[in-house]
Amino acid sequence: MIPVFRSLREDYGRDVLFVSMYDLPTRRKKLGWSIPENGKMRLEILDDEGWKVKVEKHLNDRPGIHIVNGIYHNERIRYVALRLTQGGHRFGVIMEAPANLEVGAKRMLKAVLAPIITPMRTRPVAHKAEFVLSASGDRQREFESLGFAPDGIFPFGYFPNFPLLERKDESTTPALRILCVGYLEPFKGQDCLLKALALLRARSVPVECIITGFGSAGEALKTLSTKLGLANRVQFVGVVDNERLLELFRWSNVLVAPGLEEPWGIRINEALLSGLPVVVSDGIGAKELIETSSAGQVFRAGSEASLADSLDILFRRLHNGSGLADLVREFRPSITPEAAASYIEKILEHREAVSRGQSVKTIRPIPPWHRLAKSRSTAAA
Repeated sequence: MIPVFRSLREDYGRDVLFVSMYDLPTRRKKLGWSIPENGKMRLEILDDEGWKVKVEKHLNDRPGIHIVNGIYHNERIRYVALRLTQGGHRFGVIMEAPANLEVGAKRMLKAVLAPIITPMRTRPVAHKAEFVLSASGDRQREFESLGFAPDGIFPFGYFPNFPLLERKDESTTPALRILCVGYLEPFKGQDCLLKALALLRARSVPVECIITGFGSAGEALKTLSTKLGLANRVQFVGVVDNERLLELFRWSNVLVAPGLEEPWGIRINEALLSGLPVVVSDGIGAKELIETSSAGQVFRAGSEASLADSLDILFRRLHNGSGLADLVREFRPSITPEAAASYIEKILEHREAVSRGQSVKTIRPIPPWHRLAKSRSTAAA
């Protein structure tokens, strides 16, 4: 979020103080993440000592609108959210829609209990929030069930900086070069990808695949790859640094995000920003970036047959002059941090107008990644 709020400060003149309740987690650093440059925006990272005192000082010293990242998911966030409601502060929320990342019996148990427990935890804060930015895209019904006012729910996501990478013409590339990035955990769906690759091999579709990351499913995935006869087509390269990641983005001609369920999926943004099309499961929030841009394919989560079909279609799109690369580049300006900041600025202006009783005269902001799809629909009509 730092590049987004930096743009809000530098491009729109908002007096932004960005307070991070924690430092960047070790597991993120291990994946090559780093803290972006904050530029002219004030950035403060709290430590374990005296964080409550600093929170209270900021709440007392800054009378503007506060935006809290979530409501209940850890002690510090919960403390800030409750203090905002108790102190009568103006505030909004950025949070992901509820997601079930468990597997097996735990997944079934959570599916039963979460719809009951989660709204009980969110409603006291949600009822007093002026708005919520859904970091899981367009999830109106889910956020209404959490207690947010229907007219204060806005689709959102995650919007990092990532460079546009030059690539050669993919129409002459003989193979589908697949990149899959992230933790190696059961809910990430890499097993579905491996099974889909076996199906593509049976169809004589030439494929190469690199899977990065670490996690509890790592050894099981390598065993499955060998069992499926994919040892010479799939590489598990572990954790890579940023320089190596850029090389892999240049090497590949499609990013695959096969997760069973994820609130968003920031690597989808990075792929599109780099100029790379994406094949994504319908269980991932960022699928709407592909649905609105047509810069890839969406498949049925957990279905290797659906994923194989989507990869097959994308391979043909790369080779038949469909203008896939142009679609990706056309969509890119809609998902930059600057585009997201512009959208937040419009939301803040809209909510300020509503608070003054001018809601009838205000136009509800449309996410920039939706506007492109809407303009295409209007042109087609």
